[in-house]
Amino acid sequence: MDNSRNKNKSKNLSSVAKLETQVKELQEKLSRSLADYANLQKRHEDHRQVFATLAITGFVSQMLEVLDEFLLTYKHLPDPGLKIAIDKFENVLKNQGLEEINLKNADFDPQIMECIEVVKGPDNKVVEVKKRGYLLNGQCLRPAQVAVGKN
Repeated sequence: MDNSRNKNKSKNLSSVAKLETQVKELQEKLSRSLADYANLQKRHEDHRQVFATLAITGFVSQMLEVLDEFLLTYKHLPDPGLKIAIDKFENVLKNQGLEEINLKNADFDPQIMECIEVVKGPDNKVVEVKKRGYLLNGQCLRPAQVAVGKN
């Protein structure tokens, strides 16, 4: 009888050990699955942000052409109502992260400027802005077209 109890006890211990091993394996699988899911969520969020940035970049880039036309129109027809519309339009673009490249007394910087003319003036300085340049969320969206001085 003792022998039979020992065998049952041994079988039970063996079954418990197998079950404990299975539980550990399942816990590891669960842990890996949760980590994979967290990584998937992060990748999905990254892709969503990239897509949103591309969409905004494309939209704002197209709107710059409209803004250029408004500015050219205002240059030839300085109407106060048009100026108000331009200001509102620029504010909408600014709220999307757009900012004009400041070129006052600036040295020529090929990262954010395109030299389309060399004129007499201070060496390597922006003498005249031919077309505004813009940054979108700190990245150059459109380089400014400028005339650069040379002695």
